[in-house]
Amino acid sequence: MDTCNLKCDILVIGSGISGICAAIQAGRSGMKTILLEKDEVLGGNSGPNLGVETRGAQHYNRYGQETGIIHEIENEEAWCCASTPVAGMPYNISRRREAVLQEFLTKAGVTILKSHYARQPIMEGSKIVGVTVENMAAYTTMTIYADVVIDASGDGNISALAQAEFRVAPESRSQHNERCAPELPGTMIQGTSFTAIVIKTDHDVPFVPPAGTPPYAPRTWENSLSFYYNHLKGNKISYGSVGNFGSSVPVGTIRFLYVTEAGGDLDTIADADVIYEQLLQQLWSFWDHQKNGPDAELMRQWDILWVSPKAGKRQSRRFIGDYILTQTDIENGCRFDDEIAYGGHNMDEHLSFGAECSIYTHSMPPMYAIPYRCCYSRNVDNLFLAGRLISATHLAHASSRIMRTGGAIGQAVGLAAAWCCKKSCTPRELGEKFLTPYLTELRDLDGSLPPKATFIPGDLAPLATVSADAEELFNEQTPDISIPLFTPAGAYIYHWQKKIDSIQLFLNNPTGEAVKLRVNLAHAEPEHKWMLRHEFDEFYRNRPFAGEFRQLTAGEAEIPAGFNGWYTLVPPTVELPEKDRFNDGDRLLLTLHPGNPMLRWSMALKVNEVCRAVEYDDHRAAWMPFAATPALKIFPAPDYGEAVNVINGRNRRYVSAPGDQWLAPWNRTRRQLDFVWEKEQTISRAVIYFDNLEADVSENPWRNRTRISKHLVKDYTLTAETADGKVVLCEVKNNRIRRAEHRFQPVKTKHISLEINDVYGDCVRVYEVNFF
Repeated sequence: MDTCNLKCDILVIGSGISGICAAIQAGRSGMKTILLEKDEVLGGNSGPNLGVETRGAQHYNRYGQETGIIHEIENEEAWCCASTPVAGMPYNISRRREAVLQEFLTKAGVTILKSHYARQPIMEGSKIVGVTVENMAAYTTMTIYADVVIDASGDGNISALAQAEFRVAPESRSQHNERCAPELPGTMIQGTSFTAIVIKTDHDVPFVPPAGTPPYAPRTWENSLSFYYNHLKGNKISYGSVGNFGSSVPVGTIRFLYVTEAGGDLDTIADADVIYEQLLQQLWSFWDHQKNGPDAELMRQWDILWVSPKAGKRQSRRFIGDYILTQTDIENGCRFDDEIAYGGHNMDEHLSFGAECSIYTHSMPPMYAIPYRCCYSRNVDNLFLAGRLISATHLAHASSRIMRTGGAIGQAVGLAAAWCCKKSCTPRELGEKFLTPYLTELRDLDGSLPPKATFIPGDLAPLATVSADAEELFNEQTPDISIPLFTPAGAYIYHWQKKIDSIQLFLNNPTGEAVKLRVNLAHAEPEHKWMLRHEFDEFYRNRPFAGEFRQLTAGEAEIPAGFNGWYTLVPPTVELPEKDRFNDGDRLLLTLHPGNPMLRWSMALKVNEVCRAVEYDDHRAAWMPFAATPALKIFPAPDYGEAVNVINGRNRRYVSAPGDQWLAPWNRTRRQLDFVWEKEQTISRAVIYFDNLEADVSENPWRNRTRISKHLVKDYTLTAETADGKVVLCEVKNNRIRRAEHRFQPVKTKHISLEINDVYGDCVRVYEVNFF
C-alpha cells in the first residue's frame, strides 16, 4: 500500500560513484534531486560494505586523474583521513568516507533515500514518469515521480523493465570488428569478487575450514599455466594482491585479501546469491591453503578480521545508446565532437569459470574520449545511463567500467539531466540543439573533459595583459656535469611549438680538432597507440625503439676545437606535427651522432618534465631514457611556466609537459600575478584553477595519506585597483581545493592582482583564471 508520493526533477538510482557524482551535479545545478540506494550505506562497490579502490585513467597515464566532483570528493577524504589504514591494497571501508559522500550530497540539496529499492517504472509511452519504490527498512511503498531518470545502479533493473535495449553477452567479431572479439558471440562475462581483511595477532590462531570447503584453486594472471602450477605445488611465488605474510610482519598489521572471483559463467543478476556463496567457499579454501598448507608456519598468528557482506559485481547489462563505444575506439584513443568524459584504464577481462579464474589484459589503451551519445538510452526518451551501464561493447566495458571514469560520466549526465529539465527536452534533443553551451558549462565546472582550448563566454581575463613577478621558463637552464658522447645520445621532448627555428646545446670539444656532429629530429609514430601489458610494464608510455620514430629533419654541424659553451644549430625548416596533449607517449626525439666520442654534452642542473635525456642501446636498437635533462634550449621555447598560460583556455594538464599553467619558484614571502586591461571592466566573479594534479597515482593524498597536495596554493588574496584605491575582493587561507570560485560586489577596475601568500610546496602553480 502506498504511504506517500514524492515529486522531483531528477531521480538518480544507485549511489555508486557515478550515481553520487550525478546526484551532486544535478543538485548543484538547482534541480530537486532524489538519490535512491538499496543498501544501508552509500558508495556502491567503493562503499564500506566492500571498499574497492576508485581507480581511473591515472593508473596507467601520468596526470590522467579525473577532475571535477570525484576529484573534490577524494581530496576531501584525504583531508579528513577518511581511509582504512590497511597495508597493501588501497581499499577503503571507512564509514568516515561514507560521511564525506553524504556531506557532499546534503550540501548539494540532494534528498538521500537509503534502504530504498527501485522496484518498477511507471511508463507513459517511451518515457519513465515515475518509479515505484520499496522502503526496505520500514516495509512501505511509495511512488517517486520525476522528469528525468539517471540509472547508475550497475544492474539497470528499472531501465530493463522500462524496455530500454541492452546486451549482456560479449559481441562477436563481425558485430563491431573488434580485434579481440571471438568469432562467435561469447557467453562468459566479467566475474564477481569480494574482499576480506586479515590481521597479524600475537598468538596462534588455528583455522578449521567449514564443512564442504572445496579444494584450493588459484586465480591466475594472463592465462599463466606456470603461475597456476606453482600455486598448487606450494612454490614460493607472489600472491598478487595478498601481500607478504612473513614472520617479520609486525603484530597488529592488517591486510585486505582479494583472492576470489566467480560468476562469469552464471547470470550475475539472477544468480547473485549463488555467486556470493561461491566466493565465500573460495575464501575458506584460500585461507585453509594459507593456514594449513605449505606456508602454515608463517601463517600461525594470522586471523580473519572481516569479510565483505557485498560482492563486487563487474558486469551485467550494458544498455544501448545512440553510439556504442568499442575496443577499436578505446585502443585508437578516439575523440568525439560530443565527448563528455574520458577513460584510460587497462582493458582487462576477469573470466571466472567454476572455481578457477583468469585475469587477462587485452591491451593498455591510451587515454580516450567517451561520447555523450553513449550515456542515454536510444529508445527510452528520458533515461540517462551512468557508470558501467553506458553503451559499450563487452570489450570496451572492460576499461570504461572503472569507478573514477564512472564518476566523470556521472557528473556529465547530472549536468545534462539538469539541462533537459531546464530546456524541456530529451537527452537526444539536448545533444542535437544545445551541445556546445552544455559542454562549455561542463568544462567551466571542471568536468573531466579531454584536452581542448575552451574560452568561457563572458570571461574578461583573455582581454587583459598578463604578467607575473617571476616565471619558470624552459630555456632558463644552467649547465651541470658534462658527459662524453661514447654512444649516440639525445633527448625526448614532450612539448613543442609549431616550428623550431634554432636549438642550442651546451657542448665541450676538448680535442685539438673540429668535430663533426650529425643531428636528427624525429617524431614518435608507433604502429598503434595501444600497448601490450609486458611492453607497458617495461617502457610505460615511452616505447623507445628506433623503428617507431619517423625522421622529420637532419643536419650537420662542426664543433670547433676547444669549444666550450652554448652551440647554436639551425635545423632545416620542417613542419612539426601537433602535440597530442592526451598521449604521454607523443614526443619528439632529438639525437646527436658525434664524429668523435670525446665530444661532451652537459646535463642541466635542474630536471624538468618537458625534456629527458636518452642514450642509444644498440643491442635493442632503442633510445633509452635516463634520469637527467640535457642542457638544451629551443627557439621558440616550448610553453612551460609563463604567466600568460593562465588565459590560454586550458585549465589542466594530461601529460608530462606542464605548458598550461603559471609556474613560479617560491621565494617564501609572496608572488604576484597581474591582469591589466586597457579599458575599465566591471567584475563581480572570479574562478581560479590551482594545481593538485599528481603525476603518479601513488602521489595522490588519498593514496599516501599526506592529506593535501604539495602543488596547491595555500594562502592567496585577490585585489583590484579602483578609483577609490586598492580593494580586497577575497582573501583565502588554508586553501584545499583546485577550483575556487569567488563572488563579490561588482568593482570597476583596470587592474586585478592575484597575490600568492603561501604554498604547501616549493613552487607556485596556477592553471587558469577567469573574470566575469
